[in-house]
Amino acid sequence: MRTHYDNLKVSKDAPIEVIQAAYRSLAKKYHPDVNKDNPDAARIMKIINSSYEILSDPQKRKEHDSWIIKETWRERAEATLKQNAPTPTQEVKKDKKSLITKIIDLIFSIFSLLRLGLGFCVIGFVVYAIISGIYKTSVSLTDSKNDNTQITAPSKPKNLINSINVCDSSIQNIKWPVSSTIFNQKDRRNGLSSLTLDNTQNNEDIYVRFTFEEDKNTSKFLRDVFIPAGNYAVLEKIPVGIYRVKTQNTKTGCVQISEPITMIERKTATGIEYSDNSLTFYPVINGNTHFSTLPASQF
Repeated sequence: MRTHYDNLKVSKDAPIEVIQAAYRSLAKKYHPDVNKDNPDAARIMKIINSSYEILSDPQKRKEHDSWIIKETWRERAEATLKQNAPTPTQEVKKDKKSLITKIIDLIFSIFSLLRLGLGFCVIGFVVYAIISGIYKTSVSLTDSKNDNTQITAPSKPKNLINSINVCDSSIQNIKWPVSSTIFNQKDRRNGLSSLTLDNTQNNEDIYVRFTFEEDKNTSKFLRDVFIPAGNYAVLEKIPVGIYRVKTQNTKTGCVQISEPITMIERKTATGIEYSDNSLTFYPVINGNTHFSTLPASQF
């Protein structure tokens, strides 16, 4: 993913003065009037002009920043899907063959000691029983390894509560609203920034808690909101700070947490710049978002 910041060789938090200086420097270097022998000069200058037009306009820059965030999350979601792709079962089959070979060698060793007809019958039965058992075990391992079905509505919620309590099935007993609803807003709400929680790409209802970065491993939160599948909600008037978004699937009770989200406010020559972020939730294998898992006790 290449951005207008990359084209002007500046950081994403660069003030307008730095962007202007970078533009002037690149314009002097690539302007067609001073690069008549370079056939790519006009094309490069067109890119530089386009990037400067976007980044020098506060509204266009804000829209570009929102696009960068969405693209970053989309790439992470695709990477997660690839990581969760099924792995070959060749190693399982190889282990199966190795075990069978060892057992057959053992049987023939015993056979060499027992040369009676009764010994033949007993050994033959043992060979059949052991190999049959190993074959069933191997098939079971292979089938479970190839099972990539996404968990949606388990018939026994209590089985979802694992050793680290990532899921809490008691959430299934709550009667949720039919539309996006903000329940609590405990912070001062005196900021200028906003965060759009986009659940339009997701196929599950989620309960969201918005919290400070330092409270990520506790159950403290600033705001909480319910967002049905195919809907979105907007958190407004967010003060400067670093935050996290925690999500809980209302069917499974499984909890996940986002990467840090920074809200900024800074004065510029044209006014005050502030954050207008957007967070899109995508369905992925073995989880309802592309976030990291979190114990339910820390939700």
